[in-house]
Amino acid sequence: MALNDIRTAEELSAWMKRMNLSLTSAAEQLGRKRATIARYVNGITDLPESVARHAAVIEASRSGQPFENRMARRSGRSAMA
Repeated sequence: MALNDIRTAEELSAWMKRMNLSLTSAAEQLGRKRATIARYVNGITDLPESVARHAAVIEASRSGQPFENRMARRSGRSAMA
């Protein structure tokens, strides 16, 4: 199963709502400062791909969904194959 795409400020905000996370909780989960998450959500700072991927992995793990690891994604193979 593919990870949810989280690429924009709006998608990060929607992710936080799905995960029931405040700015502080999201910052703790993503390993960033609260102010940094606020800048991402408000579109002041571009959302780094690493943070977006981390958020998607958190969501997948919370819902019990399998997800592709980085090597499988690069080689085009599924982690479930």
